Amino acid sequence: MEHRHHKRKRIGIPRGLLYHLSLVLLRSGPKSGSELTEQIQEYTDWRPSPGSIYPLLSNLQENGLIEPYEDGEAGIKRFKLSEKGLNEIDSHPQHEEEFRKRNKTIRKIYWRLMKGMPEEVYESFAGIMDSLESTWNQIEDNQVTLFKGILDNTKAELIKLGKEQDE
Repeated sequence: MEHRHHKRKRIGIPRGLLYHLSLVLLRSGPKSGSELTEQIQEYTDWRPSPGSIYPLLSNLQENGLIEPYEDGEAGIKRFKLSEKGLNEIDSHPQHEEEFRKRNKTIRKIYWRLMKGMPEEVYESFAGIMDSLESTWNQIEDNQVTLFKGILDNTKAELIKLGKEQDE
């Protein structure tokens, strides 16, 4: 019997992510395709190819979601969100919820299935992650240092626990 070699599919970037990230990043100000690519890589550790980013920018411009931004810098073509683009982002709050659900699913697959974390430990871990998110959404600017300190202390305790196990 002949074995067939199937190409393994990588877990890829979710459909529509590049579209959404590009609009969100353009919300903070005009950017070129290469600037968008660099920022996406900074936030995601994934670098979109020029064959993905430039056709997307062209499509966004054709659909009136972005427009050229003239800043006088020769040789660099930047884009900014149009009013229609701003409305597009504002009218899709479900994108955040969709990312949140996907993150929870991937997180559970990774920790429960791939790392073998027991259910009761995972429930505590998931509770911490959910608390991080809900707290972050409510803290004031003057509480960021306190928030970071709590995270740093928790990290230090986990490192200490890991070192105790090594002894």
